[in-house]
Amino acid sequence: MSAIQVKHFSELSPREVFCLSRIRDEVFVAEQKITVPELDDADLEAYHVFLLNDEATDALAAARFFLEDGKYLIGRVAVQKAARRQGLASRMMAAIEQYVKSHGLADAVYLHAQAQAIPFYLANGYETAGEPFMEAGITHQLMKKQL
Repeated sequence: MSAIQVKHFSELSPREVFCLSRIRDEVFVAEQKITVPELDDADLEAYHVFLLNDEATDALAAARFFLEDGKYLIGRVAVQKAARRQGLASRMMAAIEQYVKSHGLADAVYLHAQAQAIPFYLANGYETAGEPFMEAGITHQLMKKQL
């Protein structure tokens, strides 16, 4: 396994863009049946966090974070089915938090957690904020972590 990388979209290689697109399609479109377009304009302004396999041909885990309404919002957290339950998602979250903090970007990060993922985020130090809401046909919860 290679190291976790954090790159702005403008720094990604074509192969990295392909790997990120593929894991998101596998997790969100094929697996979760989300019909909202997976790629959006936020990708162009986002920092992408990812872990490639040893051959650098496939992403094992990926996420993104970007500035929205004055807050850094984490999203599109995905781990390949075969790579789950190995702590990769927690490592990805820690990498994002460390990057945001060490670069002086913000003192907190936010995310829209799918209802089924709330226990994972609580275990990683996030707190719920506000009421649940619907996004892409799935119940979500705004969550926040002070850095």
